[in-house]
Amino acid sequence: NANEGSASSLLIDLSNFDSVKQAAAQLSERKVDVLYNNAGFAPDLGSPVNEYLLDPSFTAMHLSHYLLTELLLQGNPSLRVVNTSSGTHHLCAIPFAYLPENLLHLIEWNPGCVDEQFLQLGIRTPTDSGAYFQAKIANIMHAISIPHNHPQATSVAIDLGWVGTSIQPWMKLSISPTSMKLMRDTQTGVLPAMHAILSSNEELLNGHGENRKWNDGGIIMNTMGKTEEPYNMSWWTGNLSREKMFELGHKLWVTSER
Repeated sequence: NANEGSASSLLIDLSNFDSVKQAAAQLSERKVDVLYNNAGFAPDLGSPVNEYLLDPSFTAMHLSHYLLTELLLQGNPSLRVVNTSSGTHHLCAIPFAYLPENLLHLIEWNPGCVDEQFLQLGIRTPTDSGAYFQAKIANIMHAISIPHNHPQATSVAIDLGWVGTSIQPWMKLSISPTSMKLMRDTQTGVLPAMHAILSSNEELLNGHGENRKWNDGGIIMNTMGKTEEPYNMSWWTGNLSREKMFELGHKLWVTSER
């Protein structure tokens, strides 16, 4: 009944794995049907590694999401997981597809962002200029991999578009991109999230072909609320092909498990 029910808050510090575990333990007494991993922020360049000797931004925006998801899946194997990613994840491929080779040295992140080198070394270094892109593509990789590892679960990585939240101080000004209609307001920006959370499994896979199953992997949802297959743009090619990115996604999963 839409007129019944209640809401409660639960504070989680995503920079701290113990806090994530404590929150999951508190939630273990109830069934969680949907987990919306929505943490995202503009990282401070040069932030030192944290107590786990990891990049603090990647810890908060991916690793803690991964940990919380795994813990809640223990209580509900059919969990729907929604990760907020970003269209900026395409910057992990676009420069390498279109920039002349003599300009690629200007790009401080590696092709694919979360590649073997990042997983071995970059994850354990201070925050660099590619940190946000690395976290956002990790959110997509995570969503894709969930049904591979949890066959009853479903997962969607969403792109909310450019939304006028309070993530930056200038977004709070009376004259802002939102007030000038250059950014989506929050009421519009939340629509892809609501679609990803409330749509049925069948509705989300509509248009993906009759043989498409959730066990083939999670999907992405664009700013218009339409679901798509991941890495379907022309710049995801060559060394950054769909197959290669799926391979990197598996390696990210294995690294996150540790």
